[in-house]
Amino acid sequence: MTNTSVLIAGAGPSGLALALALLQNGMSVRVIDKGETHKVGQKGCGIQPRILELYHFMGVLPDIQKKGGLICPVIHYLPNGETKTLSMVTKGEVTPDKPCSEPLLLGQDRHEQILREHLAKYRCEVELGTELVSFEQFADHVVSRVIKTHDGQAVEETIESRWLVGAEGAHSVVRKSLGLTFLGETRQENMVVGDIKIIKPQLDEFWHSYGNATTKSVVIRPSEDPAANKYQFFAMGPQLDMTTVASGREAFIKEFYAVSGRTDIEFGELVWISNFRPNIRMVDKFGSGRAFVAGDAAHVHSPTGGQGLNSGIQDSINLAWKLALVDKGLAAPTLLDTYTQERIPVIAAMLNKTTELHNKTFTQGVASYDAWKRGPELYQFGVNYRGSPIIVDEAGTPESLDPYRSGDGGNLRAGDRAPDASGLVGEKTRLFDIFSTSYHTVLIFSGADPDVTEILDLLKAYPVGSLKSVVILPQDAAPPAVDGSSADFVLTDGEGHAYKHYNGVVVVRPDGMIGALVSGVDGLKQYFKGIFL
Repeated sequence: MTNTSVLIAGAGPSGLALALALLQNGMSVRVIDKGETHKVGQKGCGIQPRILELYHFMGVLPDIQKKGGLICPVIHYLPNGETKTLSMVTKGEVTPDKPCSEPLLLGQDRHEQILREHLAKYRCEVELGTELVSFEQFADHVVSRVIKTHDGQAVEETIESRWLVGAEGAHSVVRKSLGLTFLGETRQENMVVGDIKIIKPQLDEFWHSYGNATTKSVVIRPSEDPAANKYQFFAMGPQLDMTTVASGREAFIKEFYAVSGRTDIEFGELVWISNFRPNIRMVDKFGSGRAFVAGDAAHVHSPTGGQGLNSGIQDSINLAWKLALVDKGLAAPTLLDTYTQERIPVIAAMLNKTTELHNKTFTQGVASYDAWKRGPELYQFGVNYRGSPIIVDEAGTPESLDPYRSGDGGNLRAGDRAPDASGLVGEKTRLFDIFSTSYHTVLIFSGADPDVTEILDLLKAYPVGSLKSVVILPQDAAPPAVDGSSADFVLTDGEGHAYKHYNGVVVVRPDGMIGALVSGVDGLKQYFKGIFL
């Protein structure tokens, strides 16, 4: 029997991001995956700006940006020979509070490779050919039975861990064993998806859309890696024989030629292909006891909207810091209840949005602008936990609204995303360079020296390494305005961007969400009473 803090079943983006966040929180992790090789294929390829921000906090962003690319416009070929060009995304303006303004395109296989490379820095490797088959929970640990397969030989192993997380997809053993309800429906509209190489001509500037999803349609798009000559495709429509189309390379090419009329395209290797019928389902809770679910193990839906992978990563970052505090004995186990309480409303809203896009695609057809339009709410900046029982907002209970729509011109409230602020003067030049998935950040906006000193003295009482204190002086402050010797950082708001959004005392959680908006010591005590023992 081998031991670890957390056993993660499933090595997709959700499982890998969870593993990395836990390792950065000082926990030991094992990641297992039943596949004997790493997965191929672009699959979930859109990374939303909010996830790019989280990857900034985790130190992953530069590698993601280096390999990722921007989303091309869609060119739809009409029956009369004309074309219609549509833009899927609204390019946002890069601002001091939102440095990531639009999604990146990165094949899931390359995305996972980057995360595995970062895990390797902690000497954590994905254990392939290792399938979770059952587990049993005890008061202080979980015993999991796994089957390891190598070269056709199967060996059983028992793993003891303090926690278990199922991130192993829609057929999750963890979810089924916990008896979690998987509420929702199976849609009747099939899609054939996959990757194929094109020898000539290269189709790199657009997503190419042929036909109409109300009858027959094929969409083919270039990968973000121009050297790969690899393209992702989607075939859909009630008049397509999905079983035949998905049967292999020749069948797909034959149908592509028939729908598109583009017999000038010479195809190469078929990388992968699958006949996919969307399920729209979610759990009733995200865990029980010492076992939890994240990503597709907790929610599945239509791929329209590019939300699933991104929502799964947010599941993982929400869970990681809470699990670490509880495991270290710094927080009560009840903190883990908030994983379900915070994520359920967000995932329910996400399913509604992706289902709406799915319905538009199949009822209006892919030539419709509405079917392709991806509004800025899908960037996930507005995801919020305003209804969470652990947030503290001295201005009163935040107005309840769409879990996707905070920050649309209204006042910043506890439970919202914490904005960035550039132009800081001092050791750090922007807030996002301070935020981390492994500690709370306390931002102190105060001009009264005694208040700052009192707050900093209070923060010393909390566990070492669990938070960073940041005193931010006004734009025109003349240093030294306060004695910040006991603060981790004393910065001047050189361009006024921080004071534009924040005031008083702000607690930013390890997942980049505002845990508290308070005026001083009493509010801080109230917030941390709900976090630390």
